Amino acid sequence: MTDLASLLLIPLNFRLCIGYILGSICGCVNFYFQAKSAENLLGLSESRARLGVFKNFYIRYLVLAIILITFVKFLKINIFALLVGLISIPLVLALEGLVSYKKEKRES
Repeated sequence: MTDLASLLLIPLNFRLCIGYILGSICGCVNFYFQAKSAENLLGLSESRARLGVFKNFYIRYLVLAIILITFVKFLKINIFALLVGLISIPLVLALEGLVSYKKEKRES
């Protein structure tokens, strides 16, 4: 949803908008693989789950870092917009959780 506004602003600053869009896409993909990893680790013993979380975390962020560095180096996009795009997914989820918490608190 936040990418729609960025798509409309592409004519004003292409590198800034593309940086935001690519960052939010990478954030979505990262979040998806984080959720899939959590599902796969549910039935494991504590030590195996701990090892799985450790490996998954570092592999995901290593791949993410390589992709982001490639974007910045070869596409010459705005690094700050890329980082804001990455943060947009957890920020939207946190705001949604806060709003639902406030609604529940008002209703009870």
